[in-house]
Amino acid sequence: MEQLIPWAIFCTAVLVFCLIKPPAARVFVGVFFILMAIGVNVVLGFAAPDQFVKLGTDNALIPFYAWVFQTFVAPAPQIVGLLAAAGETAIGLLILSGGRRARLGLVGAIIFLIVITPLGVWTLPNPIFAAGLVRLLREEYPRNLLRLRPTQHLPVTPSGHA
Repeated sequence: MEQLIPWAIFCTAVLVFCLIKPPAARVFVGVFFILMAIGVNVVLGFAAPDQFVKLGTDNALIPFYAWVFQTFVAPAPQIVGLLAAAGETAIGLLILSGGRRARLGLVGAIIFLIVITPLGVWTLPNPIFAAGLVRLLREEYPRNLLRLRPTQHLPVTPSGHA
């Protein structure tokens, strides 16, 4: 429960960022998903596997989630953590890509956020974050992260020097 308020504030801030500066918010969200893949799924899966399992068993809002974590996550938290991290990393990289891939990443992120919402009270603000991503879907992203700014060319003088 103690994570609910900070997470709600963060999700609301992301929503506002998505409304005000969609291109910058897209980059932030892509990087955020990659960092969370490593920081939550990999680190918890290996450094604190019991905590990783408790994410879905302690206060799941839907009993099915607790059952899934007890049945599939508890026996192999490291493997599940790596798989979850791979999925989140893929989502983040897609978001940072251009064109249809960025849209696919945003849709994946929205689905991910909604699917994990029943894990506990602390994840209830996830739809706020997802609403920001829905806003990002309305934009076009023709360039990937590496090509966000076109290369600047200096004018060439008649002598051939810039």
